[in-house]
Amino acid sequence: MSAITHSVARSDNKLSNLIINAASQIAPQWPLDQMIAVNPWWQKRQRPFAVICAEQKLLAGTDCLMNADWYLAQLNRQIMPTHLRQALDEAQLTISVAEASSALSRPSETNQWQRLSELLSSQIQQPDKLPWQPLIVQQLSQFLALYHQYPERFSVKADSKNHAYQSWLSVVRQDKGLQVLTGTNLNDLFAALPDDPLLLLEQIHPWLSSWGADEQSQQAYVETLLQGMSGWAGWQAFLDWQQQLQGNTGHAAVCQLLFMLLGWDRVLWLHSVQHNSKHDEVLPALQRQGKQYASLLQHTQAVQCLRQVWQRALEISVQQPLLLQLQQQQQNLSTAPATRPVMQAAFCIDVRSEPVRRALEQQDPAIQTLGFAGFFGLPIAYKATDNQQPRPQLPGLIAPRLTVIQIKPDNAPLSRQATLGWKQSFDLASSSLGMVEAAGPTKLVSLVKRAFFRTPAPHALNQLIDNNRWQLLNAQHPVSIAEQAQLAASILNAMGLTTDLAPSVMLFGHSSSSCNNAHAAALDCGACGGQSGEVNAKVLAQMLNDSAIRQQLGASHGIAIPADTQFYAALHHTTTDELQVYQAPEQAPWRHWLATASAQARRQRGAQFNQAPQTDRALSRFFKQRSSDWSQLRPEWGLANNAAFIVAPRQLTKQLDLKGRVFLHDYDSDKDHDFSLLYTIMTAPMVVTNWINLQYYASVVAPDKYGSGNKLLHNVVAGHIGVFEGNGGDLRTGLAWQSVHDGSKLMHQPVRLSVVIAAPADAITRVINSSTDVAALVDNQWLFLYQLSHDGRVQQWRQQSWQPVTQPL
Repeated sequence: MSAITHSVARSDNKLSNLIINAASQIAPQWPLDQMIAVNPWWQKRQRPFAVICAEQKLLAGTDCLMNADWYLAQLNRQIMPTHLRQALDEAQLTISVAEASSALSRPSETNQWQRLSELLSSQIQQPDKLPWQPLIVQQLSQFLALYHQYPERFSVKADSKNHAYQSWLSVVRQDKGLQVLTGTNLNDLFAALPDDPLLLLEQIHPWLSSWGADEQSQQAYVETLLQGMSGWAGWQAFLDWQQQLQGNTGHAAVCQLLFMLLGWDRVLWLHSVQHNSKHDEVLPALQRQGKQYASLLQHTQAVQCLRQVWQRALEISVQQPLLLQLQQQQQNLSTAPATRPVMQAAFCIDVRSEPVRRALEQQDPAIQTLGFAGFFGLPIAYKATDNQQPRPQLPGLIAPRLTVIQIKPDNAPLSRQATLGWKQSFDLASSSLGMVEAAGPTKLVSLVKRAFFRTPAPHALNQLIDNNRWQLLNAQHPVSIAEQAQLAASILNAMGLTTDLAPSVMLFGHSSSSCNNAHAAALDCGACGGQSGEVNAKVLAQMLNDSAIRQQLGASHGIAIPADTQFYAALHHTTTDELQVYQAPEQAPWRHWLATASAQARRQRGAQFNQAPQTDRALSRFFKQRSSDWSQLRPEWGLANNAAFIVAPRQLTKQLDLKGRVFLHDYDSDKDHDFSLLYTIMTAPMVVTNWINLQYYASVVAPDKYGSGNKLLHNVVAGHIGVFEGNGGDLRTGLAWQSVHDGSKLMHQPVRLSVVIAAPADAITRVINSSTDVAALVDNQWLFLYQLSHDGRVQQWRQQSWQPVTQPL
């Protein structure tokens, strides 16, 4: 337990639970330079999706479903009457399809809880003054941006665990602008707030108890405060997440923000007591909503019930054709004698890999592709220079255990540090203009090249990566050959690359390329922590080509890598679909295959863009220009329109055109004797794909809350934390509107993830029963889980049991 959480717990058991539970409901949001997709409701996964939708509407005014008109527009286009009938049956509603359509078109109303600030503003209308709630958001948001960018400027005598709260007090007590904006002098009231947040809680608790009917309504109110600043709450939760990865528990950083919000409530309440002639109306209003919380939540859920049915019908319309395809493929599969592939290529499970894998396989029947998490199972962080913080190259769910560095000649480190320091200087708000002025013509050359020759601007750290050897370190000590062999063996087993290895094995990481894009990391590999997968591919290729490691693999792990097998680090450039192989032999026959597959993938993806040219050469130039265009808002569509995750042998999906909508993870249950690999897939990649899927879903259904708005208005906050839309407001999280909409239509269909696993049902059930996270996701409909048998039968996990799927047979 963290120090702050422990202190809160000691102060008052009821209040501590309320504060800690509210703080624990906030999902973390990663910074821009490590941006990964996050399920914004991850911390609420233990409750049903429908309940959380209702709660979000009540507490935050956020709709987690599309509006009624949108669903009605899908009828007989995407949603067929049979889909709607099945959804009605699942919900145990006996109304007809026609009645479901007419009922959805009727207007419906729900209430939203009000914070104290909103109640006070609604009582006293001051057209020329800023209402309290946006004022609170603006004041706290500007403070937090300043605090996190320049923490050294806050020299308050604060204990470390409450430094943020006490720094805020030192600022807000001197803020003269508040009186200008509100016409109210609050300085004395802020001065009276206690420096110790535990004393603040003691002051707040009687007030909260005076109108909160029970702990449920009191916690709901406190969470409402955090929902009003969900962007910054998400950043604070990220700070807590990083502490938790290091073994610390608690929610100290979110609590700091909560103390600031409660401090504002304390000040507004006291001011209302002293100066508000309508103050006597405030407490009864709070009491009414406190008493009605449970009934309001129930009412909201009832109002949303029909739209939940339509949402499910939309998802069924996507699931049915996919399941039918898989059933037919499974029933028609034939076992061919195993032959050695001419080439193997391992790709990330990312949906953007699916069209490229399909195109590459079509170049020669003996080419085999595989799907695996893009960090290739390496628990590493990349350290570019001696004074650089290691950069995680793995999923945000886990902490790195090893550090990788490149071995350089003696004179190289200084050059590398100088290069990195020079580039980073241009990115600092405090020095960027001065650096350009000082650099003069030197910087002008770079600007001209980028403006007229459309040269991309890669990440400064990525520019330091080359083909020199890598060293793996564990707590500053080199990792032994035996330890590297152990790691390599676990990776090869997980990838299914223990026998029949091809002469050439490609390890394709992936990376995107764009200019002037604050959210560029969101287009890179999420499994690599929002970074390029180049480092991981190069490190693993080096390990697997090392003769000493190969010898250890054979002697200790029973994995014999043929002498003529060469592993190649490679990169799939998702913006251009270029397939780049590092240190590729000039005469390698597969170079032509890769080039042809790239062109084929570009032709398919060109259909997503209205102005895409038709010839291969022009199309290649078209995508390269998008990747280097400063004004381009949509360099690529990323993982938009993702819909499913298939865990099965590639043979099952090899003949299918899955339209770049499916995550593909290779898995052969016949070789997973203890089903330990199945457990890993369901508890790690499946969770990651859920995060990605619901990040895109949320950015479509609730763009004002869970999207980052208009890219044209973005201003980066504190160098890397996030963006403001314009010059203030809450920190904006999620995907920009241009990432999911092309200007005329949505490019992402908002459906929850469908997971199809080709494995015995009882093995899948054991994983569900042994993992609370997996059980929460599947039992509460945060995703849909299907099991595919050897004979083509499909079952769905519903109501904590397997139920046969009679559709789409």
